[in-house]
Amino acid sequence: MVDPYVVVAVSPRTINVKNPGDGVANVKRINEFIDTAVMVGAWEGSPVKLVVLPEMAIQGMMANTPGNRERERHFAVTIPGPETDELAKKAVEHNTYIAAELYMVKDEDFPDRHFNVAFIIDPQGEIIYKRYKATSDAYEGGMLGNMNPHDVWDEWIEKKGNGNAMDAIFPVAKTEIGNIGYAICHEGVYPEVPRGLAMNGAEIIIRGTLIEPAVQNGMWELQNRAHAMFNSAYVVAPNLGPEVRDDGSMQDLFGGQSMIVGPRGQILTKQQGWTSGDSFVCTTIDIEALRRARMANGLYNQFKDLRTEQYRVIYDTPIYPKNQYLDAPPSEGWLAREDSTRAANIEKLIERGVLTPPSGYKA
Repeated sequence: MVDPYVVVAVSPRTINVKNPGDGVANVKRINEFIDTAVMVGAWEGSPVKLVVLPEMAIQGMMANTPGNRERERHFAVTIPGPETDELAKKAVEHNTYIAAELYMVKDEDFPDRHFNVAFIIDPQGEIIYKRYKATSDAYEGGMLGNMNPHDVWDEWIEKKGNGNAMDAIFPVAKTEIGNIGYAICHEGVYPEVPRGLAMNGAEIIIRGTLIEPAVQNGMWELQNRAHAMFNSAYVVAPNLGPEVRDDGSMQDLFGGQSMIVGPRGQILTKQQGWTSGDSFVCTTIDIEALRRARMANGLYNQFKDLRTEQYRVIYDTPIYPKNQYLDAPPSEGWLAREDSTRAANIEKLIERGVLTPPSGYKA
């Protein structure tokens, strides 16, 4: 039996790291605000059992490092590490789960390669979940030095999922408060990652961060609501707060609008307008009610109706090449290579009839 509880989605001010220890300082500052958010969240009338941070809350928007291995190593961190240790103290203090993300992370299975990783800490302060970002945009995939599991696909599935691709790419934390998965930032632009998490049991899908103009034009809200409705899941979507510049002034590249969405796509709570500091949203969720709805032989349990063989053929022909960096990590010229790959993918899609080029198009 899972009693109703409060989820808190925190939108902290962002301070970009310049040295490795800066991330720890950011966590200590965020922890102070978590104290306030948890205290106020408990006014809902139920205990706070889940606190969520968005992508880049801890390290900020890191400086471009295309192929600069020395600079990447300068910023890369580990999980567990000093940053997660600080968050763990707060999880224990508040007897809550904390979900967060680190932007450039070392991995012992893939030396000299770095990944964008979401993680969850339990109320005992233990890291119980790690998930590696599996879909990257052109900015991160080509300019920040981060790898994608697909780039080392063959070894990744074996090492991270013991041959099970679902657990290697779409892991879900099965906890006493429900089953939780984290879709990182740009992954929420596509339907596949949240669906993969849901098909691996996720009842709460965290979707952390999206940059402008996708917030102001409504894409952020539309995506979050669609993921919740199509997957019959709660979507907890914290966005970044404003960035603090070196001179103390603020700039907002992400637009806020953190929200928590119910399993039928209804907005349960949403941050309204722009804020100049740390902020949060919170609401009470009911996992037992969700489970009853998911088990019903009715309209809102779509999983029972899936005829998967029909959908599998959509992806029979590959688009993005796998194993690009299986033999060696990215090096100088990585950005140009990624741009070339994406351009080639567009040509593939034209040949397959997926895309129809406009009049006057030249490859």
